[in-house]
Amino acid sequence: MSTMKKKRSESVWESRHEAFDSMLLRVSKRRKESIEKSMLRPLHQEILRCIFTIIVMLFDTFVLLQLLVDVVSPFNYIAFFIVLASMLYVEIRIYGSIWGKNGCWSLDYYRKTKKNNK
Repeated sequence: MSTMKKKRSESVWESRHEAFDSMLLRVSKRRKESIEKSMLRPLHQEILRCIFTIIVMLFDTFVLLQLLVDVVSPFNYIAFFIVLASMLYVEIRIYGSIWGKNGCWSLDYYRKTKKNNK
């Protein structure tokens, strides 16, 4: 009697588990579509933009701090500001060429290609 009850409870749990899995799959597909429709750019472009920003910030921090430590005292502050200005200029130019107004992953370019695909 107990084995019959065990088998029945296992089958009930399995059916509930399968129902939950199918519901979760439907919800996750709808959620993914909703997120993709609300995004301005594709997800991989946003991820790469965030990674670029983080790497640039780390690079700026560590290079400039190392410059302050290694260079002789009166010149380290002058070198710090010169290197900071040149690095910021280069980084802003790179960012602008990729994600800026005329960049290859700009919002205007993405909107145009999205309209053309529809």
